[in-house]
Amino acid sequence: MSLKSALVCLSVCLFGISEQTESKYADKLLLVSMDGFRWDYLYKTYTPNFDLFVKHGIKVDYVNNSFVTKTFPNHYTIVTGVYEETHGIVDNSMYDPLFDEKFHMGMTDTKWWNEAEPIWCHVKRYNLTSGTYYWPGSETEINGLRPDKWLKYSDHTPFRKRVDDVMDWFTNDKLNFVTLYFPEPDHTGHAHGPDSPEIVEKVKEMDGILGYLMLKLEENQLTDEVNVIVTSDHGMHSIDVKNKVVDIYDHVNRSQVQRIPSQGPVAQIQPVDGQTDAVVNQLRNVPHITVYHKRDIPDRLHYKHNRRIMPVLVMADEGWLITDHSASLSRAKHYHGTHGWDNSLMSMKPIFVASGPNFKKNTRFGPIRNVDIYPLMCELMGIPPGPTNGSLDSVIDFLVPSHQLTDPTVHVPWIVG
Repeated sequence: MSLKSALVCLSVCLFGISEQTESKYADKLLLVSMDGFRWDYLYKTYTPNFDLFVKHGIKVDYVNNSFVTKTFPNHYTIVTGVYEETHGIVDNSMYDPLFDEKFHMGMTDTKWWNEAEPIWCHVKRYNLTSGTYYWPGSETEINGLRPDKWLKYSDHTPFRKRVDDVMDWFTNDKLNFVTLYFPEPDHTGHAHGPDSPEIVEKVKEMDGILGYLMLKLEENQLTDEVNVIVTSDHGMHSIDVKNKVVDIYDHVNRSQVQRIPSQGPVAQIQPVDGQTDAVVNQLRNVPHITVYHKRDIPDRLHYKHNRRIMPVLVMADEGWLITDHSASLSRAKHYHGTHGWDNSLMSMKPIFVASGPNFKKNTRFGPIRNVDIYPLMCELMGIPPGPTNGSLDSVIDFLVPSHQLTDPTVHVPWIVG
């Protein structure tokens, strides 16, 4: 037995994938991310399309996402089903001591991404087809595989065009699995804060996009063929870049620090050789931050077993930021919101709703972990998962196999904003 076969068998045993899932469910799945969509945004305003979507599907209270609560790490956790320390995308910006290189968003070199295999590659091992209409990691060849359809990311593609193109992929290219990414309401949350009138208006806009998506599924006669998951990567909290900032170099001598690859709600510090204890000790009693030796990072964070996690981790209190007086603070001076803090904070938790032929109707569930989304998707695709930290048992009650369906398709009056 090959190593890959052994891992697949281990996953079936450990994570509870059904023995014969093929043909139990509709053969198409759309995974939608609305970046930065905090779990409680749906309670801030009238969202008729989300309400209809949930009436004909399921909703969880919120998602327990992964630490750090940043965009790239959590998006990659969703599609790989493993924690950040395992898939290696441990921050939006990070340093790899083996490569002696720094990673930033937009880098697509395979060496950064191939510590775990995303589902758009995994499904191809089982003769299924996939497409990625944007997603962190989707421009990269991983284990020699790519999705059948993929695009170079552009922040400027109109949202309705994204939807129209995905409909074409399902109808004409006959794809089985597709991701669809929207950068909102994250952009608005950063610019105006999570409690602003602007975020309310943006949530209304995204509600209209969901209505447009579901209307297009209906017009293309895909309603009974496509299961739809709508989720997000993280939440958002307000910030005050003038008054709630801790500068590392107010407490640590620059000569003791080799680099600070990331900062903000969380800072990673690589001290000069022999200075780790000194750096930790100088930061230990500073108000509004908590400092850890890498070895002492709490196990609940699943964030210590990767070389890209630096020897010193500093976590800011909610709403506070950590900086080194670099250009990053000046770039953030016009921001009113951000994310990245401890994933136990309610402000960092995103949404999860799902609807389609194989999701229960008008049913609400308690919170799930974002690593559980991956085995759920594999179950819907009728394939065993790769190695995963997720649990199908946590989400299997969301589903109804096709042979148990009794209700005919109901026309839903989607409201396109």
